[in-house]
Amino acid sequence: MAEAPPVLLVERSDTTLLLTLNRPKRRNALTVELARTIGDAIESRPADVRAIVITGAAPAFCAGGDLPDLSKVAEGGPIAVADVIYGNFHRLVRAITGASVPVVAAINGPAMGAGLDLAMACDFRVASEAAVLASSWINVGLVPGMGGALLLARAVGSTRASEILLLGERIDAARAESLGLVNRVVPAESLLSEAGALATELAKRPAVAMARTKASLRRALDAGLADELATMGATQGGLLTGPDFQAVVDQMKRR
Repeated sequence: MAEAPPVLLVERSDTTLLLTLNRPKRRNALTVELARTIGDAIESRPADVRAIVITGAAPAFCAGGDLPDLSKVAEGGPIAVADVIYGNFHRLVRAITGASVPVVAAINGPAMGAGLDLAMACDFRVASEAAVLASSWINVGLVPGMGGALLLARAVGSTRASEILLLGERIDAARAESLGLVNRVVPAESLLSEAGALATELAKRPAVAMARTKASLRRALDAGLADELATMGATQGGLLTGPDFQAVVDQMKRR
């Protein structure tokens, strides 16, 4: 039997690291394993890596959490769900926000639910013209379990965040840029080169000053993030074992 491909591709280019979510058949949906693997790659990066780019294997950036995988976790009850979220999904957010080097999200396609939270945790977001963003958690009976509500509100303000979070509608790349969800939009064919060029430029900056500046910025941006993650972990534990989410999973199984 052929060995399963790695869920995350790790490529080194000089002082930058490219992490590619590699579950294209599942549109790079986050499983517990994938969340843990990304966190591992960030935290164990070589000391001379000065910037990180995160992207997804075509056709998506990240379609969100892998619902069947999360459903299996939910079978263990609310406490098990909270432990898994804290141990893996929340650890991934903390790995990105706590990294001393800048992290760039190269959004090559749909970034939904947890995928949008993943992108919002990054320091920069470069989107392809083909990118589509949505905080789709509410559509499957869940809450933004990776801190997305707080991160969105601080990026675009409470008025726009309410619209994005409570409607769960899709936002195209041009509107995402106008709202301030992404830093820039580039042609699909040049996304990785543009994101790589940004990472390379960031890597040239003095390392200690970069780390201290990022830490200063994050102190301002992420005050309250730990409390938000703790609350969302407990809340999600109840929702993942509740009827609304189970109805969505049952519908998927009948397809």
